[in-house]
Amino acid sequence: MTDEKPRTRRRERRADNPRRHRVNLAYNDAELAVIQVAATVAGMKVAAYAARAALAVAKEEVSPAPVEYKDLLRTLSDARTAANRIGVNLNQIAKVLNSEGEETPERLDAVLTRVQTTIQRLDDATVRVMMERP
Repeated sequence: MTDEKPRTRRRERRADNPRRHRVNLAYNDAELAVIQVAATVAGMKVAAYAARAALAVAKEEVSPAPVEYKDLLRTLSDARTAANRIGVNLNQIAKVLNSEGEETPERLDAVLTRVQTTIQRLDDATVRVMMERP
């Protein structure tokens, strides 16, 4: 066994577009610890990790979400998926009805129940977003 440090990834230097500008960041101890762990997991130096993360947010490649919004975003995403599935179900029912077929009352009731549940979830999430806005 050796006591070698794990290698960190290093950004390739490019002569055609060197990085000449520096930004100083300040963290308290707890914030720095979080950044150090994230950088280590990514296999990067702290400064490189912070630079890459800031640039990704600025380019809107990632959207930062506070922890308290993650459940809300998951609810909205789940409701969006459910609404899409409901649309598929409604299209299938319309196809059957348009071809002069018959749909069962149970299937119609199931789709309408999903519609009501999804709309209620979207309404609840919308109210939460509106109440939590600064």
